[in-house]
Order: sequence, then C-alpha cells, then structure tokens
Amino acid sequence: MRKINDVDLKLLHLFITIVDSGGFSAAQFKLNMHQSTISTKMNDLETRLGMTLCYRGRRGFRLTSDGNKVYQLSQTLFDDISHFENQLDNIRDVSHGHIRLALTDNLATNPQCKIQQGIRHFCNSYPKVTIDTDIWNSYQIEMMLLEGKVELGITSSEVQKDGLNYRYLFEEKQCLYCASEHPILAISDEITTKDLLKFPIVDRGLSHKITPFSDTKNLMHLASSTNMEATAHLILSGTFVGYLPDHYASIWEQRGEMVKVNATSLEYLAAFHLTTLDSKDLSLAATELMHAISSVHINKSAPITASI
Repeated sequence: MRKINDVDLKLLHLFITIVDSGGFSAAQFKLNMHQSTISTKMNDLETRLGMTLCYRGRRGFRLTSDGNKVYQLSQTLFDDISHFENQLDNIRDVSHGHIRLALTDNLATNPQCKIQQGIRHFCNSYPKVTIDTDIWNSYQIEMMLLEGKVELGITSSEVQKDGLNYRYLFEEKQCLYCASEHPILAISDEITTKDLLKFPIVDRGLSHKITPFSDTKNLMHLASSTNMEATAHLILSGTFVGYLPDHYASIWEQRGEMVKVNATSLEYLAAFHLTTLDSKDLSLAATELMHAISSVHINKSAPITASI
C-alpha cells in the first residue's frame, strides 16, 4: 500500500475545502484557483486514492459514500497534525506555529479597537508564526470555534453560547442611518419605532436578533445583511434605513451622503469579545496572541449578556 506523502496532504486539504464550501464553484475564492484547476486536482486525488469521492454536474455537488468516509478521515488527520504541531511548540517553549483567527467585519475604524496593536506586539515577539485571518459574522465564527476550524474569534453576540469563553474587549455604538435625501428626514420629532413602519428597513439577518426593533412586527424588512459594507450600500441607495457603527458611517456623514437618523432611543451598544473554545487548550502561539490582544484593550467591566 502506497504511503501518504506531501502531495496527498495538499490534495486532501483541497478536498476538505471543497466540501466545506459546498462545491467546486463556491471553493474558487477560498482556494484562489479557477474551477478547471480545482477539477483537475480533484481528479488527481481520486486517481491517487483509486476511488470516486464526489459527483459533480447538473445535479450539483455531493459526496459519494467513499467520499464521505475520506472526508471524515481527512478531518481527523489534519486535527491530529495540528495537535502534533501544537505539542511541539509547547515542548520547545517557543512558538513557530500557525494560528487561525476570525473577525467580524469593519472593526479597524473603531478607535476603541486595538486588535492591530495586539497583532503587532505579538508578531514582534513571534515573527515566525503564521496567521490565517478571515472575516465572518459572529454566528459563523462561533460555529467555526465549536467545530475546531478556528482558534480565536472576535465576536459580537448578545447571546453567548455554551462551550465558548468570551473575554470582553471593547464596544461600538450602533445608530440608524439613511441617505441624505431619504424622506424620513422630513420628520422633525425624534423617530420612534412607529415612524419606521413607513420605510423599508435593512435587518441584521442574524440567527438571534440584536437590534432594538428586531422583534417589532410589521416593519418593512425588505433587505437583510450581517455585513456592514453591504448594509452601507443598501442605505446609500436611498431606499433603506438601517444600523451602522457610528465610526464606520462617519466617512459618508463627512461627505454629506449619509445622515444619522434622529432616533437616540433606538441606538444601542454592541460589545466585542475575544472568543475561544472552552473545552480545548490553545496552542502556545494562539495563547500568546490572545494575551497580546487582551492586554492592549482597556480593562473595564463587560456588559451583562445572556447565555444559551
């Protein structure tokens, strides 16, 4: 029986990415490859293993029975490799490892966010460590942490999940915004939830609702997004009213393209946490990065949040 070599590992990693993405087309961005190249590499893997791993065609992407077994074995293999690498780091007491960090979007403009400073301090101390960073919404990051796909996450969740550890870092103010020509600006009094019934709203689109009007009935939820930039595009279209962080919206306010809606009673604070899996010890590298990010943020009491 032929032994697994480095080429096999690379192809198996490609296979896992395809499955996690839901198919060849969806995996193109993640792998930074053309679909034809991905298809060729998958054919190479199937030839090397001597089995068909997946069906692809008009009926869509799906795993064969053998493919599902190979996918499970591959996940176990890479988990074991990651564990081995982490243990080597701990034995050497020097981090030459690899960290997977996931963040929510558009944090860099928040003056309270000092993640970049923490990363700089960490990289100065551990220049050989490699870091993979991705942008996801908080729910996706939490699920990736629970599934062991990332080690550290920066999340903003009103409901904290069992099995995860949350360390408060900073917060941001979320306010309602509209385009400069939006008809809601004709209302002179402070805007209430009742006033918003007349206008299309950009909803947050999360599994658990976080805005003050998320549970309000009869709102015109004609659009939704967990992404701040997508929300900004919808607001700037002149059609929608929606929430944005005040630090992020300020660029369009300064240009006169966006206006903060007079609705102070509907503003809210969103807390951000450095989030990790509670039941698994972090690698030395991830532990040091966690300490670096935590240490550069102001120590103050975290807002009280619920857990599920």
